[in-house]
Amino acid sequence: MKHRIALAFCLLLSTSLSAQDFSLSTNLLDWVNLGTVNLQAGYPLGRNASMHAGIRYNNWDFGSVEQGNPFQNRARTAFLGVRWWPWNVYSSWWAGVRAQGEEYNRGGLFRKMKTEEGRAVGAGLAGGYSWMISDHWNLDLGLGFWAGKAWYTQYRCPRCGRILSFPDGQPIRDASKWFILPSNATQVSLTYIF
Repeated sequence: MKHRIALAFCLLLSTSLSAQDFSLSTNLLDWVNLGTVNLQAGYPLGRNASMHAGIRYNNWDFGSVEQGNPFQNRARTAFLGVRWWPWNVYSSWWAGVRAQGEEYNRGGLFRKMKTEEGRAVGAGLAGGYSWMISDHWNLDLGLGFWAGKAWYTQYRCPRCGRILSFPDGQPIRDASKWFILPSNATQVSLTYIF
């Protein structure tokens, strides 16, 4: 009897998974963020849950040292998370959690902004809505935050190499801090479902 129940459960699970599809998406807001290349893959774990993994990459410099306006928002990011869908995977509302790691170098975007270079790890929460545009295309809107710890060095300007100091005179080198920030789960994404 136990074997029949297990067999029926496996058949039911495989039938429900065959109706779900693998997805690839890109966040349009990241592309607007100084051309940050990004890709996210999703795979359903059942009718109401999916697993998502993604990467982001930006290694571009803008402005000019000679003109005194260099700036960048460099980042290498990887994340892994799960989403819960109350209705069906890839349809309607969703809520999710994720773990994320990032190497970054940001600075020069605003006059008073210091350049900070470091790495960060943390976890985040997000929620959103997915509109089915056609059989294979979705438009996803999401809002998310992540919190964690960053280890960093601060510089006076994007390319000068002069390390800033704390008020007590100690250089801001290999410093650490806790943070809560908007995450790349804040999105307007185009998703293709295979």
